[in-house]
Amino acid sequence: MIKISAAALLLIGFSAYSDDYLVLFKQAEISVGSMDHEAYTESLQNANEKSITQLKDWLATQRITPHKESKNLWLVRGATLAVETEAAKKLKKEPWIHGVYRDQMRQMVPPQSTTVVGDTLNEVGAEDLWGLERMGLNQIRSEFPHLDGRGISIGILDTGIQGKHPELSGRVKKFRDFVSHIQYEYDDHGHGTHVAGTIAGKKTGFAPRSELLMAKIFGAVGGGQDSAIIEAMQWQFDPDGDPATSDFPRIISNSWGAEIEDRVHDIEEYLPFHLAIQAWINGGIIPIFSAGNSGKSPNGIPGGLPDVIAVGAFDKTDTIAEFSSRGPNLWKIGPSVLTVLKPDISAPGVAIGSSFPGNKYAVWDGTSMAAPHVSGAIALLLQANPKLNFSDVKMLLMNTSEKKGDGLFGYGIMNAYELIKAGLQLRK
Repeated sequence: MIKISAAALLLIGFSAYSDDYLVLFKQAEISVGSMDHEAYTESLQNANEKSITQLKDWLATQRITPHKESKNLWLVRGATLAVETEAAKKLKKEPWIHGVYRDQMRQMVPPQSTTVVGDTLNEVGAEDLWGLERMGLNQIRSEFPHLDGRGISIGILDTGIQGKHPELSGRVKKFRDFVSHIQYEYDDHGHGTHVAGTIAGKKTGFAPRSELLMAKIFGAVGGGQDSAIIEAMQWQFDPDGDPATSDFPRIISNSWGAEIEDRVHDIEEYLPFHLAIQAWINGGIIPIFSAGNSGKSPNGIPGGLPDVIAVGAFDKTDTIAEFSSRGPNLWKIGPSVLTVLKPDISAPGVAIGSSFPGNKYAVWDGTSMAAPHVSGAIALLLQANPKLNFSDVKMLLMNTSEKKGDGLFGYGIMNAYELIKAGLQLRK
């Protein structure tokens, strides 16, 4: 079998539509405090409704008719707006507007080469599941056999999923297509099915009894606007549109990101994504991102943002992958410049066997393959200790890693077995 050398699902910026924008409203910070997910969701929605009304009133006063209907992006306290450039510039000057951003089109970078995939796991080879063993899954299964992801929901933003694959049958709780708006589960690329298999595959994954919420944000040849990605991030936060139901995922695995230049970046440049991720964390969701496949500094976006857990990739010899993005990332936040160690953690990402559409299996390389190892391990951690929050999980990942502390591996190599043990200790 020829093994694919597939880059992680990265994005590159293409020219924006001339009249599509993301508008962020200027609002007082919401005091999260002891708010649960329901109360926090309602606070975000209620605050944004008032701003949406103000935007409609302003458009009417200015006699501006948007080219298409605006979308309420309450997760980031904003909205989409399709107007002429001059109208967008005029709106940006209003004191109740925080910023107006181009709604950029992103393009998925395709795999670097083709592959022949096997029809059975045996054709892939047990050696291609080395990442699970390296992370300590055999020890976990032996010592904690009840830990299988049961009761844990995991969100994925990717190319879709073959939900009836033998590895994933019965695992897809919800599916939504933000590309073509097709109702049934599908994956016309393969990346999402591969990622899902490492998280929840019966034989290829960490958490075979977990439930998956798949948001399809890229198609067979890529392409998706920032607004659609943020809309998918919002759907993951409240999948059924009812804040009173606890149907949101505890973890969201993201094997995608945009490459950025090696320089100091103002956090304002990527504020829509930054706000979405902050909302996830405030709402009890743990964001995991691939570090990127640039093979150089810095990590991509959103993985390079200070808040998220970014995952680098290493091979069977514990050598950092040549393609794995390096750190640190430099962020201008207000008047200060913050140096952020990235990636945060590293996991297996070279020659990783997993599920592939058509009831097949494939072996791929990429930080895309590393991130789901971390997501699957955290699913077992949260099953072992459901009360852990984002800060707890990040602390445990750092403390139990095989220490490196550099811009290649981050804090170190994830050790899932030690992670679980440490999480159980916190219950006592």
